[in-house]
Amino acid sequence: MLSKNLRCLSYRVVATTLLASSMAILSACGGGGSSSGEPSSSSSSSSSSSSSSSSSSGVASSSSSSSSSSSSSSSSSSSSGTTSSGDPDVAAIDPATYTGSIPLTEQAKGKPGASLQTTGNPFADSYFYLSPDIKTMMDYSLEQVEGDTELEDKIKYIQRQPSAVWMDSIATIAGDPAAGRRSLEGHLDAAVKQQQYYAELDGQISPMTIVIIVYNLPDRDCAAFASNGQLYEIGKPKDPNPTLGGMERYRNDYLRVITSALTKKPEYKNLRVVALLEPDSYPNMITNTNLNPDGPSLVWPELTTADGTTYCDTLLTYTAPGLEEGLGVYGRGLQIAIEELYAAGTAGGASNNVYTYLDIGHAGWLGWDDSMSPDSNLKRAVEGYQKLIAGANTDGVDGFRKVKGFASNTSGYTPVEEPLISSAETDRMALSDWYEWNKSVDELSYIDAFSARFRSEQSGWEPGFIIDTARNGWGSPNRPKPGTGTKGADSSKRVDGRAHRGHWCNVNNAGVGEVPKAAPIPAKSHLHAFFWMKPPGEADGISFDVAEYPKGSAAYNALDAVDKAVVDSAADPKYAGKTLDTMCTPGGIRDGDKEVDVVPALSPHAGGWFHKQFLMLIDNAYPELGTSDY
Repeated sequence: MLSKNLRCLSYRVVATTLLASSMAILSACGGGGSSSGEPSSSSSSSSSSSSSSSSSSGVASSSSSSSSSSSSSSSSSSSSGTTSSGDPDVAAIDPATYTGSIPLTEQAKGKPGASLQTTGNPFADSYFYLSPDIKTMMDYSLEQVEGDTELEDKIKYIQRQPSAVWMDSIATIAGDPAAGRRSLEGHLDAAVKQQQYYAELDGQISPMTIVIIVYNLPDRDCAAFASNGQLYEIGKPKDPNPTLGGMERYRNDYLRVITSALTKKPEYKNLRVVALLEPDSYPNMITNTNLNPDGPSLVWPELTTADGTTYCDTLLTYTAPGLEEGLGVYGRGLQIAIEELYAAGTAGGASNNVYTYLDIGHAGWLGWDDSMSPDSNLKRAVEGYQKLIAGANTDGVDGFRKVKGFASNTSGYTPVEEPLISSAETDRMALSDWYEWNKSVDELSYIDAFSARFRSEQSGWEPGFIIDTARNGWGSPNRPKPGTGTKGADSSKRVDGRAHRGHWCNVNNAGVGEVPKAAPIPAKSHLHAFFWMKPPGEADGISFDVAEYPKGSAAYNALDAVDKAVVDSAADPKYAGKTLDTMCTPGGIRDGDKEVDVVPALSPHAGGWFHKQFLMLIDNAYPELGTSDY
């Protein structure tokens, strides 16, 4: 976690001459003033409403706003001659503030004059919102490596890459200034400022895409522990006194607070809001319940009732009017989210500016598709998602009108492409040793198969796909490039270095992958974007027992300053519900006899800043920073 003094120093560096808002920041940093003036901070999620207008009035208002704020700024001018605002929201993207040596040639560019909203790919022709909060977190890492010029340059380059804004609790919608995270409204305001800045540079407004992750379902993480949530509709099996009513709170205290923010200001209507719903939730209904013909994939005694029913299976006992069997708590929660976000996106009769994507796990989770079996994971997944989306129609609007597509590999490590591994049906047997008969050997083969099957089952609906590439680079000496060798059935030639494809926590030797970009492979129109859903450097889950490091003990005192900060952060109430999972523990045994290989350092709770993992991801980046294979 970034200390208060370090955070304030970074703000001072950005703003050489302070605006009124910056004065409020310094007042808060001084310790005597109210923190209410600090730019709100959060790890967000959600959606908004918008207009398709690209009239000059939008540019005029942007120019007026930008020029008035820059009139008192002493920041340097960009190459185009437009003065940068002292506001960190704009400084985060201004070329004049970039001091790294790696060219920013891979950055997404907007298309001036393009329609602000679209019925197609919401990433196309659009600038991408860059969260200043993530830059602030990375500033901490910059300070830790001060003097290492090469590493500093790499961090500065990573700071210029967009990533999603997470809202994993009710509180994060309002922000967490102490952790350097602004509110959802603060992110939307920053996105508007960035859109206005580009409009002034270009002379005409362009689309601006902001990606948010809605992540607070009741009974979240039913088959694991690292990201347990705060809301319960059913309750954990071993919890004697759960506070229930989570579905109502999910709708009223969480989703509707999000949608209220999205529709609060008319300028938000010019933004494209991509909302990814509830990572890892619905895939659990496909594989970790008795809906799986082979039974639940994961069974934990701590998450099992006295009669042997798993926690995930108990969620299927939930019923509601019109809810189809097999959807349960997660299915109903997702249907509510789909409807609430669509209502926000179309509020006031404007063109829908909320583009909703559903999480579909990753290739090693739902990718199995056996042409000879009616029960393959992929077939059951497509059927399940069809039921889920179709049922999001209690407002009288077809659910398929409200969902843009799917996102894979969220927070994951599966490579975009395995350059030397075949995805052919005929090679499934030869690859069974590691791929376990799964011909979805990478994320491209997975989304291709998922897209083809869904389109054949749901005529007329053409879903798009996003692949999270933040941590699936797997850079290593002599790593092959796609297209440089013949694909075959020798799994030892894979670039994925995990002991098992299901290993998901703080994976060792992973690296930053392809930077975010729209439509990265022209031949695959269903692939809408590579995007960094989980910002590189945010932890997957805590890796140690806090009780082993009591403050002041010999064990605690032996830690370096970075690890002491990790231990100190573990008691922060914002991590309530998140606990130690053996997937995150060094030496832990999972997936039969497979030992997990995690980053050999103390990791904070899921979502906390993991400096040592961040440096590892940079060191193992592939492709080389500043380049692309696609």
